Amino acid sequence: MVDPGAAGNPSRDVLGRGSLYTLGSVAPILANVLVTPVVTRVLGVEQYGVVAVGLVLVQVGSMIAGLGMASSITRHGILERSGEAGSRMLALQGSALSTLLVLAAVLSGPLWGEPVLGTPWQAGLAFAALAAAGFAAIQNAQSFLRVQDRPLPFVALSTVATLGGPVAGLLLVTLRASDAEDYLLGLLLGYLVAGLAGMILALRGGRPHGERGDLRRALRIGLPAVPHLVALLLVQNALVLIANRYFGPEDGGRLQIALLLGSAPAMIVSALNNAWAPVVYRTDPAERGAALERTARDVTAVTAALAGGVALLSPFLLRFLAPPAFTPDELVPAAGVAAAGAVISVAYLANVHLVFASGRSGGLALASPLSLVVGLVVAVLLAGTGSLTAVAVGFPVIYLALAVGTSLLRRRVSETTWREAVLLRPIAEGFLACVAGALLPAEGVLWLSLRFGLALLLGVALLGMLRRIFKR
Repeated sequence: MVDPGAAGNPSRDVLGRGSLYTLGSVAPILANVLVTPVVTRVLGVEQYGVVAVGLVLVQVGSMIAGLGMASSITRHGILERSGEAGSRMLALQGSALSTLLVLAAVLSGPLWGEPVLGTPWQAGLAFAALAAAGFAAIQNAQSFLRVQDRPLPFVALSTVATLGGPVAGLLLVTLRASDAEDYLLGLLLGYLVAGLAGMILALRGGRPHGERGDLRRALRIGLPAVPHLVALLLVQNALVLIANRYFGPEDGGRLQIALLLGSAPAMIVSALNNAWAPVVYRTDPAERGAALERTARDVTAVTAALAGGVALLSPFLLRFLAPPAFTPDELVPAAGVAAAGAVISVAYLANVHLVFASGRSGGLALASPLSLVVGLVVAVLLAGTGSLTAVAVGFPVIYLALAVGTSLLRRRVSETTWREAVLLRPIAEGFLACVAGALLPAEGVLWLSLRFGLALLLGVALLGMLRRIFKR
C-alpha cells in the first residue's frame, strides 16, 4: 500500500493538493474570525467568558470521547490489510462509542462541571458537551475521507460544521437578545447536522467491512493518542482556564481572543497534517526520512512567515476581533508570544508522523501530558505577576517540551531517521519576527506603518518560498 514514488516532491504534495484539506481544517479558524467580532459585541465580556468555556468543552470533549479513532482511521485505511472498507467500519463504530460516552458525561455534568470548568454547570455547557459528540463524528468522517483522497467533501463537511453552528448561534442570540446559552445551542445544532452528514458520506460508495481485531488494534493505537490530543487542545484552552481562576472570566475571555489569533498559524500547520500524514505514510520506508526532512523544512519556513505576519499585524487584527471594552492593544504581546509557539510546533508535528507510522504510539500518552504540565506550571508561576502576557508564555513552552519529547520518542519507536537541525534556521527567523510583533508599540502612525511594512516583506518572502517549492 506504500507508494515508492511519493517522495518525488513531497512538499508540493503537502502544500499543493493538500491545501484543500487544509482549507477544510482551517474552517474553524475562519468561522471564529468572522463570527467572534459580532459575538463579543452582542454578548459582552461576562457572557463571552461562558462561551469561551463552552468552546473548551466542545474541543476537549470531542477528543476524550473520540477515543483517538480519528488518529487511527486514516492510518488503518492506508497501512492495514482491510484498507478502505475497514476504515469505513471504524468511522461508524468510533462515532457510536463517542455518542454513548458524551451522553454519560452530560448526565453526570452537575457532579464534575464546576470543579473542572471553574463555572457552575448550566444548560449552555450541556449543549456544548453534546456538540462534542457531533464534532467527534465529523473528525472520524474526515479521517475516512483522507483515506479516499476526497478533499472537496472534506471541505464541505468542515464548512457545514464550523459556519453552520456559529451562524445559528449568532442568529439565536441576536433575534432573542439573549445570552451564551442560545449561542451554544446554535453550535450544538451545527455540529449534530454536520456529524450526521459525515456518517452519510462514510456510508456512500461502499459497504463497511472490517476484519477480526480491527477495532481492538485501532483502539490500541488510538487510545494512547487521547491524552496526547487532549494535551494539544489544552495547550490553548488550559491557559484560558488559568486566566479564569487567577484574573476572572472577563480576563479569561480576553486571553482567549489573544490566543485565538496568536495560535492561528499553529492551527494551520496542524491542519496540514490532513495532507502531510498521508504523504508520509504512503512514502516508501527507505525514502521516508528524506521526504520528512524536506517537508518539515518547507513547512517550518511557511509557518515562520505566517506567524511573524500575525504577530506584526496583531494590533489591527485584535481591534477587528474585539471591541474597545476588551482593550485589544493590551493583548498584542500575548498574541505575539503565542505566535512564537506556532513556529516551534512544526518540530513536534514532524516527529509525530513517524511515531504513528510505527504503530507504537503508546509513549505519546506520557510525553504529551508531561509537556502540557511543564507549560502550565510555568504559566501558573508567571500568573503571579498579574500579567496575561506572562500566562501566554506557557504556549511556546508547551510546544518546546512537545518537540523535545516527541523527538526522543521517535528515536525509540521508529527506524526512520532525519536531520532535525534543518529546522533551526527557519525557527529562529520566525521566532525573531514574532518577538518583534510582541515588543513593537501598538499605537502611533509610525509604529503601525513599520509593523505593516515588515509584515508585507514577510508576505513577499512567503510567496517566493511557495514559488520555489512548486517549481522543483
